[in-house]
Amino acid sequence: MKKIIALVLVAVMVISFSACSGKKKWVDGDGKIDGDLTFWTQDTEPWKTYFNPAIERFKKAYPDVNITVEYFSEFADKVSQAFSAGEEADVIQTWQSITDWAKAGKISVVPDSVISKSEIEAKYFEGALMNKVYDGKYYCLPSEINVESPSLYVNMDILVEEGIELPEGWIENNGPRSWSELLELAQKLTKKDASGAVERSGLAYVYAQWEANFLSLILQYGGDYKDPANNAVKFVTDEGRKAAETLLKYCQGPDAVSVDGDTRYDLFIQGTAAMTVGAPWYAGSFDIDIPDTNYQVFNMPAWVEGADPICIATGGWGYIVSEKCKNKEAAWAFVKFMTSAEETGEWAITTGALPARSDALKDLQYDPNVGSVNKAIAITMDVLPYSVEDGAYMSTPSTLTYTIVREKLRQLLVDGDIDACLKAIEDEGNAMIQENLSR
Repeated sequence: MKKIIALVLVAVMVISFSACSGKKKWVDGDGKIDGDLTFWTQDTEPWKTYFNPAIERFKKAYPDVNITVEYFSEFADKVSQAFSAGEEADVIQTWQSITDWAKAGKISVVPDSVISKSEIEAKYFEGALMNKVYDGKYYCLPSEINVESPSLYVNMDILVEEGIELPEGWIENNGPRSWSELLELAQKLTKKDASGAVERSGLAYVYAQWEANFLSLILQYGGDYKDPANNAVKFVTDEGRKAAETLLKYCQGPDAVSVDGDTRYDLFIQGTAAMTVGAPWYAGSFDIDIPDTNYQVFNMPAWVEGADPICIATGGWGYIVSEKCKNKEAAWAFVKFMTSAEETGEWAITTGALPARSDALKDLQYDPNVGSVNKAIAITMDVLPYSVEDGAYMSTPSTLTYTIVREKLRQLLVDGDIDACLKAIEDEGNAMIQENLSR
């Protein structure tokens, strides 16, 4: 009898020890914000500059959550491969449309307990939400609204070296009054060699987001590449041709003010571009990459004389929760914390983004005489009324813009065949949409 009692006591002790020493000491669904959590994002200095202190702020607010953060340089590939293998993190920061993941049941719907659908639509800019919703439900909470290439950056040190002053009214107007006024300054600042090749760009705009300029130009010329009624895109148009001709005109030939083979961001930080077209986040990166450079930031005028300064907008970086996450209470608490008005504002200031929430950075202060992240964000808010959503009906509009259009425009720089470029974009774009619809 004693032997039996002893065996029972040993068994109870083993079970108790196993329960206490196991990794999972929490129970999901008990209303407590605790347990283990993994979070993935991309590996860049601006991201780490924001996330390192932001994660500490979250830990202070939720000390019972054990959060592991991982940064990846090839982030898009990492996320895609992880979802395919079913090995994704609990929470992932992403910039793209969530449609495919939502349709496949791989990510969770934003719970009403975190924020209701009506609250989302009241607090967030519409353009920030279009690629975060599927079948009437939100699967992602964004930090930013991504308005591509509305900004103009000027290296003021180069102007001083050349003895050239900013045209009158640029500071008061937050930028040039017209494309012709901007082009006149760009021509003065462009340097060419004996053969006529550009050595220093007066206005760098080629590569890395110039595909967004291409789409914006189509709209500025009065056309449209989107055809949601027929689930299609159209690029073989007069406006498409004019847009391509405009981009080529100022990076090749006698009117060139930009080299056609390097990224505009790199040219600016290397000092081989006096001005560059960019996005608000450039300012945050410039502060890290070229902290000693004196630059100014303005809003770009319309490329097309008489048109509105239309630019492409989409929902930028935001947070999704994997359906496989075993600790959704902590996961959604993390998302709610990171997308609060306060954290959304910190994200915008640190990375140079436009906040997705309308209640973030309402009273942002800046000096109009100095280029800064604050100025880039504040003046770009004036462009938002002219921003156009890029085409959420396609499911993956970012693939159209940053894969198909980007690749074809780069080929256009090589062969100059506009007809072939437009037809390839249209054909591949429509094939992409049909593939998305068939999933």
